[in-house]
Amino acid sequence: MFKTTKSFFAIAILSLSFLVISCGGSGNTNNKDKKDTTKVAKKDSVKINKKYTDIAKFISGMAVDKNSELWDLSQLAGFKSYSKSSDSSWAKLDKKRLSKMSGWADSEIVDLNKDLKTLFYPFSGPDFLNVHTFFPKAKKYIMFGLEPVGNVPDLKKIPKEKLNKYYDALNYSITDVLNYSFFKTIEMSKELNSELINGTLPIILLFVARTGHEIVDIKPTMINNDGKIVYIDAFKNLKAQASFNYGAEITFIDKGDTVQRKIYYFSADVGDAGLKTNVNFTKFLEKIDSNVVTMVKSASYLMHKSYFSTIRNEVLTKSKAFFQDDSGIPYNMIDKTKWNVQLYGVYTTPIDLFANYFEKDLKEAYTKGKPKAINFQYGYGAHCGLLVARKKGK
Repeated sequence: MFKTTKSFFAIAILSLSFLVISCGGSGNTNNKDKKDTTKVAKKDSVKINKKYTDIAKFISGMAVDKNSELWDLSQLAGFKSYSKSSDSSWAKLDKKRLSKMSGWADSEIVDLNKDLKTLFYPFSGPDFLNVHTFFPKAKKYIMFGLEPVGNVPDLKKIPKEKLNKYYDALNYSITDVLNYSFFKTIEMSKELNSELINGTLPIILLFVARTGHEIVDIKPTMINNDGKIVYIDAFKNLKAQASFNYGAEITFIDKGDTVQRKIYYFSADVGDAGLKTNVNFTKFLEKIDSNVVTMVKSASYLMHKSYFSTIRNEVLTKSKAFFQDDSGIPYNMIDKTKWNVQLYGVYTTPIDLFANYFEKDLKEAYTKGKPKAINFQYGYGAHCGLLVARKKGK
């Protein structure tokens, strides 16, 4: 996927229509109104981690209470300006795109959301925003991309004079996913490896807060030699291939709910060559639950290529349904005797960067079939199509 370089707030308001990576001031610790936020607050039978929840709120521009260790930082003029602009932009985003997407999901894929155990999102980067909008009740989200997971931001270690730059970096990192619904890979690797943001985790936390959740826990993880997810002592600030197989488990709940849901993000190269040398992740893919729902979005047409056959076959084998734009599995590789396919929106030609991936058979299917209309952007370009395939007999 690829990214623009335009300012977030200017574009987020004007052109709302989803790869990627982590990062911290000082406060008056003598304030008698404050409490130790490293402790967890009990909410019914679920323990909310106030520290992590407040970090997620703060980086998303949302208010924290007076008991938060980030309260003093939230009272600075820079944060107040960031918060005001952020609140306005998110309200517009919800009205112009997110509410339409969730309304469509409630109408068209209610069966896929019912009792959904695992949502599989290959090539996701940190895009929890879009996947949650379509699949808000999944028990588990499995996400991965090339980008390192990074670390939980230590906001109190960011010099106050750099906080405004930090807010700008956050805005810049999410500009395209808010405006065009996708991250651009080329720019993303730069943005998520900057001085202030060094991984996908801060952006995932931002989206977790903005989608109305509280955090129960965040644990550093890795995939071991047996392909199993195991916890490790601390996040490792590794880059490029050294970061592969390392990730995070984020446990969260909806506000007012007690059902715990989990996000797993890992850094990995899932091309055939990458998996051949990475036995850990290959075994991990083999162990993924059967009957997952898979979402593919703005995936740079990787599964059109012969050397992404392993991940393509995993999607076709493990999924009871998959949900994609034309950058996902090629139409001619979907066996219509095994899958019921419903098309949505329109299909013209891919954007110029991916013009050679035009699919004549998909165009014919749109022309001769009965695609349903959609009123939101999904994938690349202003005119986009969406395909939902359900495995027959499921």
